[in-house]
Amino acid sequence: MVILLLACTQPETTPVPVAPADPGDDPVADPGDDTVSTEETDLLGPVGALSRASLDLRGIRPSAAEIELVEADPDAYADQVEAFLYDSRFPDRVRDLFATIYLTRMDYYYVTAADFGLSDQPGFVASVGEEPLRVLAKIAEDDLPYSDVVTADWTMADENIGRAFPTDYPADGTGWQQVHYTDGRPAAGVLSTNGLWWRYMTNTSNLNRGRANAISRIFVCNDYLSHPIEFDRDVNLLDSDALSDALKNNEGCVACHSTLDPLASYLFGFYYLDYTSKLDTTWYHPEREQMWRSTNEVEPGYYGEPGYSLSDLGVQIASDTRLPECLAEQTFELLLQRDAELADTQTLSDNREAILDGGFTVRAAVRAVVLSDEYARGVAPDGTFAAKMLTVDQLGSVLEDLTGFRFTYAGYDLLGSDSYGVRTLAGGVDGVYATKPADQPTATSSLVLERVGQAAAWYVTEHDRDNADDRRLFTEITFRETPDSDRDAMVAQIQALHLRLFGDRIEADGPEVEADLALWQDLYDAEGDRAAAWADLLSVLFRDPEFLFY
Repeated sequence: MVILLLACTQPETTPVPVAPADPGDDPVADPGDDTVSTEETDLLGPVGALSRASLDLRGIRPSAAEIELVEADPDAYADQVEAFLYDSRFPDRVRDLFATIYLTRMDYYYVTAADFGLSDQPGFVASVGEEPLRVLAKIAEDDLPYSDVVTADWTMADENIGRAFPTDYPADGTGWQQVHYTDGRPAAGVLSTNGLWWRYMTNTSNLNRGRANAISRIFVCNDYLSHPIEFDRDVNLLDSDALSDALKNNEGCVACHSTLDPLASYLFGFYYLDYTSKLDTTWYHPEREQMWRSTNEVEPGYYGEPGYSLSDLGVQIASDTRLPECLAEQTFELLLQRDAELADTQTLSDNREAILDGGFTVRAAVRAVVLSDEYARGVAPDGTFAAKMLTVDQLGSVLEDLTGFRFTYAGYDLLGSDSYGVRTLAGGVDGVYATKPADQPTATSSLVLERVGQAAAWYVTEHDRDNADDRRLFTEITFRETPDSDRDAMVAQIQALHLRLFGDRIEADGPEVEADLALWQDLYDAEGDRAAAWADLLSVLFRDPEFLFY
């Protein structure tokens, strides 16, 4: 019965569609028309494919040396992908990618850091939402079987939640570590984490059904809320007895609830009686596991297979053939930024086999997509080209890698928070209301890009001006040049910026150089400051569609 689910799970809304930004004259980076004919562009090319893989697997642009490798030998792409898959930044990208599946990154919980005697509220909130994602990232990093995500007897914790949650986190520990809960909760991977169930709460009418749907959606790609249902409107939803009877006997209700309710019955150990109590919400409650007997009166089970404990549920999911199928579908959609269609059935089947042949690992799932023709060439099934837009997470990591700048204030990552930042304004996901990242620029995301780009540009310009031996971007100039005094050095610097930011090699006498030199001159004439002119020019390049799309 969809009405019950919708009433008692936190709402999810689709981002409001907006008009695309002006794409300029570049057909490849055109955000308003993502179906450019293959006759008008050579698609991604080796360097474009390398940039796409680097951004998706590491969250950064490829280096000049890496670009040179594929320029010299386009077949080196596969080797570069393999290196990216084992880069230290790959686990972070797994977290960012699957954050849009788990939706656990939130800004608010009923219990605060102060309730546990902790002072780092921003860090505490961020850590709670990261717990399930860190488990997945650890599984990916160590090439553990993906099924461990629902069977592992450990979790991940840092100093924020390690001392708040009942775990064996070291008293003097720092940073994220693999730990165990000590309150006797069943071993069921992320299904046993506080981070998951603090995000997906329930109440006396929903009785874990929203939570059960989250499990089904995340791990076997079966979202009950997407099922078309014919519902008998004669049922009195205000009559609890009539409602209970409908769940068991009304065909419109039984179609979903016959499998949903048994799944929900596994979760009463996490059934909280007081959302604001740190003891009630933080500790597992084995004494409540049998509450299904007095509430929904439905025995625990998984799609017709009976069970008893949460560990049983984890094993049942791990044995479900839909688990690798779902992983194949999720990685396909996350990395291609499009929904899987009926025409993709064979591809998804092939990817599933590649995952299983590769040890059922997250790396195997990602590898299958990134080495595909559609991904590497940027060609859609209909033969057209579709550019992908940087996510908010990628924007933050790319700018930090290029400039050393991170958009933070008072301990808050402003691109990763809404209460204290601009995450959804920048097109990101808040875990509750905005559940899919923007795939086109919006008015607010364009403004965020402008302001963050300006801050990053000024930061790196001042750093490179004052640290001649440790320059990040301005490696060809000394900030004393003008087009009249040393045009060659300025041209070389503009070429270096285009290569680093866009992966483009431009000619010394090309139109890009002439346009950038003219803009630099106008900025210098207006401000009389060479470094300021470079900072302003760089901020403009950060707003170029070629930087935002890949």
